[in-house]
Amino acid sequence: MLLENNSQSVLDGFMIQFNKNSFGLAAAEPLQVQPLQPGASARTMLPMVLSQNMSAGPTNSLLQVAVKNNQQPVWYFTDKIVLHALFSEDGRMERGTFLETWRSLPDSNEVQKDFPGITITSVESTLDLLAASNMFFIAKRKNGNQDVLYLSAKVPRG
Repeated sequence: MLLENNSQSVLDGFMIQFNKNSFGLAAAEPLQVQPLQPGASARTMLPMVLSQNMSAGPTNSLLQVAVKNNQQPVWYFTDKIVLHALFSEDGRMERGTFLETWRSLPDSNEVQKDFPGITITSVESTLDLLAASNMFFIAKRKNGNQDVLYLSAKVPRG
C-alpha cells in the first residue's frame, strides 16, 4: 500500500478499516506507517485475513475502505479485489467431480472468456503459471485451431 502526504503538515496515527465484504477481508493487524512529512510517501504491507466480516447477498469484488490519520477526516474509497489473489490451495478438483459440478450448474452461470492479442507459445508453461496462482488444470480440448482449457479454482465464501 502506498500512502502520500500532499498536505502542509505531518500526518501520523494511520488507521484502516474495511466494510463487510463478500470474502470477509479484514486487516490482520493495525496499519504500520511512520509519520509522513509533507510531500513524502511511504509504502507498507498490510497483512489480511479472510472470513472475518462477511457480507450477505451476491458476491461483489468491490472492497469499501476507510483510512484515517490523527490530522484529517476519514478518507473513503473503493478498490477492486483481484480474484486470483484469493484462490486457495485446495481448489484442485478431480475430473469426474468437475464434470459432475459443471453439469449441475444452470447454463446462466456459464462464462466464456476470450483473450484477444494474447499469444500462448506453450500450453504447458501457461498451465504451470496458472497452477502457481492456484488455478488448476482439468482438461483440454480442441475447438477448430484453438485449445480450450478447463480449469478449477476456489475462493473462500462462508
